[in-house]
Amino acid sequence: MTTRVSIGDFAVMTGLSRQALRHYHDIGILEPAHVDPYTGYRWYATAQVDHAHLIRRFRSLDMSIRDIEALLSTDDPATRTEIITGHLTRMEEQLEQTRAAVTALRELLSPVTPAASVSVRHDPALTVWAVTDTIDLADIDTWFAAALTTLLAAVGPGPSAIVPGGLYDRDLFLESRGAATLFVPAPEQVDPPADVRAAVLPAADHAVLTHVGGHDRIDRSYAALGVHVNEHLVSHAGPIREHYLGGTPAEPTAFTATEICWPIVLT
Repeated sequence: MTTRVSIGDFAVMTGLSRQALRHYHDIGILEPAHVDPYTGYRWYATAQVDHAHLIRRFRSLDMSIRDIEALLSTDDPATRTEIITGHLTRMEEQLEQTRAAVTALRELLSPVTPAASVSVRHDPALTVWAVTDTIDLADIDTWFAAALTTLLAAVGPGPSAIVPGGLYDRDLFLESRGAATLFVPAPEQVDPPADVRAAVLPAADHAVLTHVGGHDRIDRSYAALGVHVNEHLVSHAGPIREHYLGGTPAEPTAFTATEICWPIVLT
């Protein structure tokens, strides 16, 4: 048996406010059992309580309205499982991001530690194949993946892993927009394809620090290296150089470490 109840009683029974009920009515996922044609007053049925509870519970778990609508409109168990599993996966990814953010915040409670091992190195001129663009700092991950794919396709398969490198102008850090170059050592006696340019990186002196692991905490390594350079050496305003270590032919982007090369002036 189902009974018609007022919107006030339905709000108490379901934990959904008048504003929420009006919104769910407007978008069609929880329509009243009856709307008075003269007053516009909404009446609900007791049989709708479970439906309303599902909506409230899923919304509390940040499920999208589209997914809730799809979930409630199907009786197919496989479809329901797919929708819920997809949402669980997204929640787990968000949880990992939150954990990473918490770890990063805890690290910020302590000052930058001195760089464990900084070496000074002279890098001779190097002939490379390169992809260069002016990019926004926010787009660097997308650009990096595309540029690396282009370079590896141009070089083709080789007997050993290729160590790519990057050059990043100071404007990219200072203005959040600037020139970025990704490069690989140039193959001998071969011309590059049209979407890749041949170039020679000039010789330069660098202070070098190897950051182990992914790039999620590389900012702390940059800070430690920058402190060391400015306290013990003479910083040069040239581009920052990186080398990406640990990639393999099977997994070229599976880097295990990044060599950060800070330009310096040797006196």
